[in-house]
Amino acid sequence: MATIPLQLAQRRLDTGSVVSYPNSSPVGAAIQGFGDELSAVAERFRQQKQQQDAFDAEVIGRELNRQIAEAEKEAIQNAPADGRGLHDAMYGQARNGVVKPGLFDKIFDSTVPKMPESERASFIRQKEALRLAGSARMAARQYARRQDYEQAEWSKAQAAELNAIAQSDPDDTATFEAIRQSGFDFIAKMGNPVARQLAETGWRSNTAKALAQAMIANDPKRAAEILGAAPADARLADLTSEDRAALASQAGMAQG
Repeated sequence: MATIPLQLAQRRLDTGSVVSYPNSSPVGAAIQGFGDELSAVAERFRQQKQQQDAFDAEVIGRELNRQIAEAEKEAIQNAPADGRGLHDAMYGQARNGVVKPGLFDKIFDSTVPKMPESERASFIRQKEALRLAGSARMAARQYARRQDYEQAEWSKAQAAELNAIAQSDPDDTATFEAIRQSGFDFIAKMGNPVARQLAETGWRSNTAKALAQAMIANDPKRAAEILGAAPADARLADLTSEDRAALASQAGMAQG
């Protein structure tokens, strides 16, 4: 069947100056029937076009999601160790509307012209909902990156401080307390309260172990006596009974 332009089909039959026929006549009935057929064709064409537009919009929307996911992945890979600026680079700064656009805006705005005209307005209305979801997602990744960074930096600092204690004079109480307090000061600046509490608990135990190691290296016999005493040295108060027994055993072997 030949393709009938939509605007023409929707007009049904434009009689204009053409001779009209009574609907009851065979010619009139035929003309009326042909007009109805044209209208039906136009409606089918409209429905088909609407279906095609919806399909194309779905394809374009999926491609947009793929591009956003890829852009997020690259942003995460290229972000600094502490995650600084990760969220804003991808989703901009939003205060009462977008103040500073991000890569998301560039990707979305370049997709708009690709959308079928019948689907474009609906698509544009989805923009801020997509931004909100992506913003929350990227903020969570930035926060996680920051926590990993703080933990890594604390681990490095702790290793250096514990080594300093282990290599120091175990009778130099002032130096031990200064190093210990320096660690607590560092921990206090961590942003995650749960990580901060765990770090404090670990720091107390680890500094006591490092001090015991210094005692063993300096005088294993005396260290064994101190570790086996009850109560032990106040600076070793954070050792568990299992740690104290293990260190006392180590001191005993070091005497031989």
